[in-house]
Amino acid sequence: MLMLLPPEILEHICEKLHGTDLKSLSQASKYLHQTTHRRLWRSVTIQPPSPTNRHSISSSGPPQQCLKPTRALHFHIDDAKHCVHAHDWLGYIGNWSQKDPQLHDTWEGRSDSFGLGNGRLVRVKYECLVQRALVLLGRFEEGQLETFSWSYMTCIPSEVIQHLSLKHPSIQSLNFTTDPFCSRFNRWSRNTDINLSAFHNIRRFIWKAPMGCHFGNISTLVQTNASHLEELELDLQCWSRQWENREMRVVRLGDRWDKVPANTMLARQIFGLGVDADMDMCFPKMKSLKLTRVPLQDEITGKAVSPACINFSNLTYLTLNMCPYWTTLLATLNQSRTSINLKSFEILDFYLQTPHETAVRKTSIITDFLDSFNKLEELYISYCGPTSVLKFWEHLAGHTSLKNFVHHQRVADRDDEMVGVRMGSDLMGLGMDECELKKVREDPGMNSLWRLDLQFLGSTCAPKYLKDVLLPFVRKRSLKVLHIRHTGVTIDCSPSWIFDKGQTENAASTASNEDVNNEMSATLKQGQIPPLQRSFRLFADWIFSPEGVTSLEYIVAGDLSHGSRYAENNVLVCRERERYRVIGHKDGGEEWRDVKRRFGRALGACPVENIIPEYN
Repeated sequence: MLMLLPPEILEHICEKLHGTDLKSLSQASKYLHQTTHRRLWRSVTIQPPSPTNRHSISSSGPPQQCLKPTRALHFHIDDAKHCVHAHDWLGYIGNWSQKDPQLHDTWEGRSDSFGLGNGRLVRVKYECLVQRALVLLGRFEEGQLETFSWSYMTCIPSEVIQHLSLKHPSIQSLNFTTDPFCSRFNRWSRNTDINLSAFHNIRRFIWKAPMGCHFGNISTLVQTNASHLEELELDLQCWSRQWENREMRVVRLGDRWDKVPANTMLARQIFGLGVDADMDMCFPKMKSLKLTRVPLQDEITGKAVSPACINFSNLTYLTLNMCPYWTTLLATLNQSRTSINLKSFEILDFYLQTPHETAVRKTSIITDFLDSFNKLEELYISYCGPTSVLKFWEHLAGHTSLKNFVHHQRVADRDDEMVGVRMGSDLMGLGMDECELKKVREDPGMNSLWRLDLQFLGSTCAPKYLKDVLLPFVRKRSLKVLHIRHTGVTIDCSPSWIFDKGQTENAASTASNEDVNNEMSATLKQGQIPPLQRSFRLFADWIFSPEGVTSLEYIVAGDLSHGSRYAENNVLVCRERERYRVIGHKDGGEEWRDVKRRFGRALGACPVENIIPEYN
């Protein structure tokens, strides 16, 4: 039947399909294969066999005819813990475009005397990666690439950047994810071996987890492309106090010298917050701004990012995660008459030592901001403090278009000896007392969520408290996915709301006992997911029953803010014809792919941890 459609309609259908769906369509017939060919190969992703073998990518890649329609090239891996340099070998440079370097090829393995007699000494795995990346890039025609992504969590090879600047200077999108803790560079020398000054046509720029020495590269590229930049995402990492002190910049201000944090210097250069700046930087075409740990005010100069700097009438996506002085920007917006047309807003703020009065003031600034405009489609909120959500949700009344809503609350741990104390812990009750729970239980209309046709709801609330909160969706039939996040970094400091691991341990210790549950024994033998907590099972029994939320397709439980980092603690509960089925994250499957494809951004919202865990 598809083959009877006009080509332009079929091509429009292909534009709406992605990944496995598009691939399946291309395999249906020769005609559909020809029709989908250009769309299918427009974007190519290079993935290594494993995080420990990121250098072992194929240099041959797809057939040359498949690369002709390619406009986007991505080097990608999920949640690697460190750069390739961290476990690399020192050896003499060689040709590794076809074969992987082995330990016996290295200087250490051969026990050669130190010297340059056999060539230049290099880190062989990284050199192998560079050589193979250049071979792949060499297969594209000059000016062919429009998008390049290095989400490889390694240092960016200067040779790759140089090749792009020479062969693809008109590239429109750059996306980097690196390792800020790699010891390859002298991190504190403020030197970098890459140069981004040749790129003058950038519309989309993303850099997650840069080193301090790369901040100059970032500011140069942003300043050069400010007039036409449409999407900017900068995700700076959280450093320990020792690292923060090392990342200071010493600058002269009048008659004195000041120590300025590196992220403050970056904000000065990007937004024009320095004393000597003639005018604020302006981004007239900005549609998406996502900042993590980028200060929005300079403590020394007193200058702050102003609404005039960003065209808020044009901005549709705004993310401010752990950005100092975010309250200044939102308060200024609240006082001004700036036109706001946001479709997506995300804010994360969890300074655990925040006084109660300050926490209340911050929450008030957020609610005032939400009251100042309407028509949000996505809202992701995470803050610290046991503030009741009922009053907060009243401020969503003007956003009846809201489809995806995430509301996380975190509090400081009482046990100072806990490993995750810096991160706090999830507030399991949404700050609602028994009186409020009784109120929404007896009259779901008291819950402001009844006004919203949500498709996705994310919470850190324990399952035993969620039934009363979800009663409005029993009748509304809009909710498709419920995400219960138990933040992974503190999973060892607090009992799981999902798994009954104690029951697993008891069953394992009494496996010979005839009273052991047969289902549990089978689970243990097959290495499957542990049994679920009784409270979680009771909740799932209700929500997937005819008396529950009949529109719900999935419960996602666990932390997906960093891909599969906490896969062993994540489960997907899927509706079945009669009951439900539980699928572990490590097991994967079509259901996991479906929920990630449709709601991946919401599942990963408000991450607490660094992209790269601090090491060295």
